Amino acid sequence: MNTSDIIEEFLMESFGEDNSLNVSRNELAQFFGCAPSQINYVLNTRFTLNRGFSILSQRGGGGFIQIVRLMPTENDYLMSLLNNEIGNKISNLEGQQILKNLRDNKYIGDETFNSLSIAINQKSLINPFKMEDNLRANILKNVIINLIDKKSVKK
Repeated sequence: MNTSDIIEEFLMESFGEDNSLNVSRNELAQFFGCAPSQINYVLNTRFTLNRGFSILSQRGGGGFIQIVRLMPTENDYLMSLLNNEIGNKISNLEGQQILKNLRDNKYIGDETFNSLSIAINQKSLINPFKMEDNLRANILKNVIINLIDKKSVKK
């Protein structure tokens, strides 16, 4: 297990019942004996919106980083994905991360996850115009719009 994996595991195990965590980048770096940039790397790659997290950072005297695990029952997460994360293009890796998070938070089941994962992968979207990322974004947007509509009907 590498340092990034260890830091991620430590942070994941540190979440309280309120699904948020306040940490100091410098204190974490000291604790793990690494550079603060290593902490930034973990936060920027492992605690992304695609994976169901929001990062708030305060700099200056006593600055901290707040990591918030977005709750699966919040439409805000779906709307944020739709409006901020997907855009007009999305890579296969980012799309797969979004699907994994939707499955992990029980928006979609394993069977739907597997089907959508195949539908948005590189092999499924091959076309002569190199528009795979655009097609993938459109597919994911429509899936999320459908999930939002289903949640609105249930309330």
